[in-house]
Amino acid sequence: YIRHASGLGSLLRVLQRAFPALVSIVTVFFITLLLAATLSYVFEREAQPEAFRSIPSALWWAIVTLSTTGYGDVVPVTIWGRLLAAWVMVGGIVLFALWAGIIANAFAEELQRRHFLKTWDLVAEVPFFQTLGAAAIADIVRLVRARDVAAGTVVVREGQAGDAMYFIISGEATVMFAPGPVTLSPGAFFGEMALLFGTRRSATVVVT
Repeated sequence: YIRHASGLGSLLRVLQRAFPALVSIVTVFFITLLLAATLSYVFEREAQPEAFRSIPSALWWAIVTLSTTGYGDVVPVTIWGRLLAAWVMVGGIVLFALWAGIIANAFAEELQRRHFLKTWDLVAEVPFFQTLGAAAIADIVRLVRARDVAAGTVVVREGQAGDAMYFIISGEATVMFAPGPVTLSPGAFFGEMALLFGTRRSATVVVT
């Protein structure tokens, strides 16, 4: 059942999309970690032979400092060791910020992809667009956005400027004409005259 969960599927797609960049950051992380352990061993081995007796021993200090955890059980005492610690802590912040930025960007791309596909499905359901090719529909999808509105909502009001037209995917709307109201069903559209000719809205349309 797990592989059918949409949330986990989105997470897997995000990780796949960001995988090359994440591998690069992980590589830089381990290079920085090894370099920090080596330099801390060189700078601190004489002042603290127990804590920095070897490069593997210094890796503990390097990992807690690079991750900015800073337990405080191993602290450099030489001037060069402290300068190194400051550099490692700042480098750790930068690396984790890069990680977060890469994953956030991948999530944004995934959400944009899902929105594009959802809007594509909605546009493809409109009879007005069903004779168009895929390229034309793709251009239209970039210009439209879906709206879910409750019954009684006034979508356009008579006298307003026309800055958009509307297509009904599901539900119905009522056009308040002077002689009598007109009901629009799924597949119908409205608001195109004011949009195309730059005139004011000629009628009020209410979602029913």
